[in-house]
Amino acid sequence: MNMEQYFSDIKSSSNQGLVGITGGIGSGKSTVAAFIREAGYTVFSADDIARDLTNTHPEVKARINATFGTMYLPDDTLDRMKMAALVFGTSPEHAQNLAQVNSIVHPFVWQEIAERAKARFDAGDRFVFNESALVFETGADKFYDLVVVVDAPEDVRVMRLAEGRGITEEEARRRIQAQLSADEKRARAGYVIHNHGSRSEVQAETKRFLTALELGSVKI
Repeated sequence: MNMEQYFSDIKSSSNQGLVGITGGIGSGKSTVAAFIREAGYTVFSADDIARDLTNTHPEVKARINATFGTMYLPDDTLDRMKMAALVFGTSPEHAQNLAQVNSIVHPFVWQEIAERAKARFDAGDRFVFNESALVFETGADKFYDLVVVVDAPEDVRVMRLAEGRGITEEEARRRIQAQLSADEKRARAGYVIHNHGSRSEVQAETKRFLTALELGSVKI
């Protein structure tokens, strides 16, 4: 799939912008995305779309099974624990497996996002947001007018993952280390939202970002 062709003509006016929301696992990007959605903006979730496609899209499912062997549970949904063991880690094999999964799923995800974004821009939305864990890693940052990175210290992220997902701190760190470093994400961001404090603090910072975006202080 030529992804550029899907994103080349999605906006109906020059003052519209497609904004990506990303950040390392446990950074709180979903929390920020929820605040933006509550403020009245359209926010998609690439991860939710990918989850749906891996469970329902015949071609995606067939290619996953052909690549990794039987990867689906009796209810015909992806065995996510089995997949996590294959892709989360620091070995070359983990990295190769992750790249293979991405190459299978992400073209279909980005096609879906482009189609949904175009529909919202045609309806008059000025800004459309998409939350995605893997923006820079997949090269999808080129599709956005602005990429917002949600950032938090690693120790905070580990605690959130361990408590929120019921995994060990060791497993949490393994998943963090499997992703692009926080330093590189910050360096490549168009805007950084810091999420190291309370929920109300990150909500206030998100509101400041949205105000700056609407006023043009943050350029798209």
